Amino acid sequence: MTMTGASSTHLVPIPSYNPGVKLDETVRNARAQWNPVWVVVDGSTDGSVERLQAMAAQAPGLHVIVLPRNRGKGAAIQAGLEAAAARGFTYVLTMDSDGQHPADLIPAFMAASQAAPDAP
Repeated sequence: MTMTGASSTHLVPIPSYNPGVKLDETVRNARAQWNPVWVVVDGSTDGSVERLQAMAAQAPGLHVIVLPRNRGKGAAIQAGLEAAAARGFTYVLTMDSDGQHPADLIPAFMAASQAAPDAP
């Protein structure tokens, strides 16, 4: 996918709690493969909110959701899913903020989803 177009149905949300600067690399790698990418900052105190907001100001399709206190990964994912559904997204591929999921696989997962939108 080129960064000129953004999907209106498929989204990559990244829940995040204090991953440090590794998050910046994870977000850049995800954005190189897909647009849009959202990050749900789950009460982080590592300066990631400020770094992400600066990135988002220069990166259409990067959206930052800030939860005021840490509620856990599940709650962060749920907050991202609710916000995504409210904006009409119907499919998500979540990634961990620490880079353990290879971003270069995003296009294949999204293509499979787009090819079979009714698959469970």
